[in-house]
Amino acid sequence: MKTFYPLKTIFYFLFLLILFLGCSKDETSPIEEPLPEEETFNYSSSAKYNLNVVYFLPTDVKERKDSHRRLSEILLHGQAFYRKYMKEYGFGDKTFNMLVDQEKERVKVIYIQGKYATANYPYEGGGAKVIEEVDEYFEANPDEKSSDHTLILTPVEDHDNPDVPFYGWGRYCFALDYTEMDVQFFGEDSKRGNDATKYIGGLLHELGHGLNLPHNKEKVSEASLSSKGTSLMGSGNYTYGKTPTFLTEASCAILNNCQVVSDFENSFYTSATLTVGSILASYEDGKLKLSGTFNTDKDVNYVCFYCDPATDNADYDAVSWALPVGNDNSFEVSMPISEFHQKGNTPYVLRLLFNHVNGEISKFSYSFTFKNDEPIIEFGDKENFDRSKWQVIDFSSEENNEFASHVLDGDANTFWHSRWSSNATSYPHYLTVDMNEVHEVSGFSFLQRDGMRKVKEIEILVSADNNQWQSMGNFQLKEINTLHHLTLNKKTEFRYFKIIMNSAFDGQQFAALAEIMCF
Repeated sequence: MKTFYPLKTIFYFLFLLILFLGCSKDETSPIEEPLPEEETFNYSSSAKYNLNVVYFLPTDVKERKDSHRRLSEILLHGQAFYRKYMKEYGFGDKTFNMLVDQEKERVKVIYIQGKYATANYPYEGGGAKVIEEVDEYFEANPDEKSSDHTLILTPVEDHDNPDVPFYGWGRYCFALDYTEMDVQFFGEDSKRGNDATKYIGGLLHELGHGLNLPHNKEKVSEASLSSKGTSLMGSGNYTYGKTPTFLTEASCAILNNCQVVSDFENSFYTSATLTVGSILASYEDGKLKLSGTFNTDKDVNYVCFYCDPATDNADYDAVSWALPVGNDNSFEVSMPISEFHQKGNTPYVLRLLFNHVNGEISKFSYSFTFKNDEPIIEFGDKENFDRSKWQVIDFSSEENNEFASHVLDGDANTFWHSRWSSNATSYPHYLTVDMNEVHEVSGFSFLQRDGMRKVKEIEILVSADNNQWQSMGNFQLKEINTLHHLTLNKKTEFRYFKIIMNSAFDGQQFAALAEIMCF
């Protein structure tokens, strides 16, 4: 007699059989899928020094998708852009060097895990914290550091509202990364395309700062050229990849001596000393003309001239020129005022950057002013009186080794400083000078200390006998580190003069001056 089991019972026995067979397997030896092999790269460079590229990861943000490919393409795109203008201006087939896997077209990116969340590395003040951790990594891994120049990228989840470092800081520079920051979106008429220009152009702009470049603006004639357009070191972060953008010749002259660009074989960024021996300036035939000589202990190959409207504290609107130096350490430039964007009645600062072949840059500043669309020269050599018999006969205070007599010693590196180490004195400060004979004086020349405590507002008093004093008026000095002049309303005869200092550019109580002369 056959026995028939209900269907429910059959399913129950099948379940027990499957469970028994499953439990009988060796649970200590699970079968695992093989992990994909990590891709390897063969990075190389023919250069001794290469840009360090760091991807800095705060603890609360993950690496953005496909970051290695995207950043490699961005940096190779920028490398080609820099090379184009170096070649165009005659500096050779040069650009910033990087470690690259040429076959796979990947740049070496060093991924460093930060210690804290993004909020600990804000735009304001966060750069120093990031640098501290990056430096710690390089100290522990010295073979990873390839030069003195480092680009640091920080990933963000919302690039429309980032609060991470995005600027140049010495030979470090910062930018951000987000998932759609990709060169493939250049030229796209969309928010995605505009953002690609803004943030990739911004990255290469800040990289310029990290490679020693200051801001500058395109000349008037360059703005409309399809081969030029907007200077990268001006507003190029809003045009790069979308409309014509370029590097100026002055930027390329500086890059030519940068450690990760130059073919100079000796040590970089060793100190350099340079003094301007003479300088002549004039306005002729619609051109601001400048010439001079200099002395230095480290070779200079180019001089850059940055003309910056002094209407704000930024230098984005400075137009620039660059010329090689003469064999006798001379320089000469002719700058058409038609190339200046701002004229009218605009004050200017003229910055001279002497480019040493070891990468150092010696900087000097001068001032001039446009009045009714023409430049009025406020600097250049004057026929200053001989000071060999002059003496400082009275002063409000002086600091040890920073004596009042230093304003007459002819050495730009020494200076008088008001007392600060103990019983510090405050404004007004003063110095009284005896010229030892009567001179007919047209004006005064001042050299500020090359550093802090520059004097701002002064009054000049003169006397024939050191008893009766006449005020020549109140004046404002220039916040620059080169000799500049104040012209009196009329030529005046006197033997003694007193400089009363009433305020400082930094708003502090201290004062310092390097040299005082008369002409």
